[in-house]
Amino acid sequence: MANGEVVFLSGNKGGRFPYSNCLFIDDEKSVIIDPAAQKEKLIAISRDKNDPLVVNTHYHIDHIRYDSLFERSPVAAHPLDAKAIASIDENAHLVGVEGLPWENEWKQWMMSFGFPARAVEMEVNDGDELCLGKLTLRFIHTPGHTPGHICVEIPEKKSVFLADIDLTKFGPWYGNKYSDIDDFVDSIERMKQVEAETWYTSHEAGVLKGDISRELERYGRVIEQRDERILDALSKPLTSRQMVEKALIYGKSWEPIQMFIFFEGVMLEKHLERLEKEGLVFKEDDLWMRAGG
Repeated sequence: MANGEVVFLSGNKGGRFPYSNCLFIDDEKSVIIDPAAQKEKLIAISRDKNDPLVVNTHYHIDHIRYDSLFERSPVAAHPLDAKAIASIDENAHLVGVEGLPWENEWKQWMMSFGFPARAVEMEVNDGDELCLGKLTLRFIHTPGHTPGHICVEIPEKKSVFLADIDLTKFGPWYGNKYSDIDDFVDSIERMKQVEAETWYTSHEAGVLKGDISRELERYGRVIEQRDERILDALSKPLTSRQMVEKALIYGKSWEPIQMFIFFEGVMLEKHLERLEKEGLVFKEDDLWMRAGG
């Protein structure tokens, strides 16, 4: 009999891409949040737990890859990300690879991971609550990583699923066309105001206890450190491509190289736009320069 239990499922590869950690909530209405962990355990949940509601915190493949195991279950997500869960074309649009020479290669890559193309039947907005029986889900809109990224609070358990506010040492990731650094900063600040005793993240260790304000502060500071690396690199004028080759965001390149160039470039450009607004850099022809230097 369901008793309102919250079960943390660690992802393969230590919860690293293309997997993630997820939560199963066993209640009168059961829920699986981001089914992209260990496939065999998810198959068992799908078989034994009466078609649990699937909650996707956002549209990335490492959070939705096993949605298709729950084919009779409704899917819930924020409306800003819903279409990108339902359509590989819309996913490519929000990521920003639409129209690129390797768009089809990227789509095939996503399909090889199991892109589910599931229609979102339940759209959830900031502050919405869903009663499961003994427990309640409260949805918190935390954009930045994606436009519709959400965290999920379980008030009765004093716990929060932070999704890709993941507190890993790599820091915040905003490498899609419609990701936003300033929104991400605001979302980190918002989570500092939430009181909880247990925090679940989508990647790596995945479970933190108690006050995580220091972890959130360190995590957010990575954005400032990236700004500083860019400003240091601009001790002499550089093109965007030259800065991408320095891997100022990722620290090193990876394969496939065209995807590294794209994602590194998207994040770099967002930093340059931010620094330009602050009057710290400017662009002349194809060269970026540090203001006053």
